[in-house]
Amino acid sequence: MKIEELRLKDRITEKDLFDFIFFPALLSKEKFLYLKNSDDFSKELEFFTELKKSLQKEISDEERILISKKIPAYSFDVSDNSAKIIHLYPVELPKKKVKGLILAAASENNGKPKVTSRTFYDDNKTYIIKVINYENSSKIFVFSTQYEVIKNFDLVIAPQNLRYHIDDNSIPLELDFNVLPESVTLEFNLIKQS
Repeated sequence: MKIEELRLKDRITEKDLFDFIFFPALLSKEKFLYLKNSDDFSKELEFFTELKKSLQKEISDEERILISKKIPAYSFDVSDNSAKIIHLYPVELPKKKVKGLILAAASENNGKPKVTSRTFYDDNKTYIIKVINYENSSKIFVFSTQYEVIKNFDLVIAPQNLRYHIDDNSIPLELDFNVLPESVTLEFNLIKQS
């Protein structure tokens, strides 16, 4: 493997893998070609491919109605003043085994990555939260797998019980410190995008 390929491999993020499957036009040509022609991230790409397939599966109107009755966010009544609460828990992607990797004792930061991420799903996999910790800050992304704009909601990070009000999920929540949530809760009103 060439040195340029090794450097590129180290720069590919989980978001790049997600974008390769869901939004390939967002990737640089260099990363797109590398992922297209390499088997280095085959398990991760397979995970996102299966996720995309499950989201694109056609369901009947009767099934949609039955599903919507099971999802608390869809049964939200504006006249009801109680908040709808969705709990999200961490999901681990299959870890890649690296054979024969030897780190030098004087490696910078002793193998501790400067950027870490963690993904959270609710039981129905309707919402995805991605927490990315940089060296001294964090970004928290909130996604709906139903392609909805989520507006006027609170995000609660446990166990610290940090609560943040978010107007909509079009931009990530940015914090000037790291967070290590065990779970995340959404309390919100949902507005379907047309």
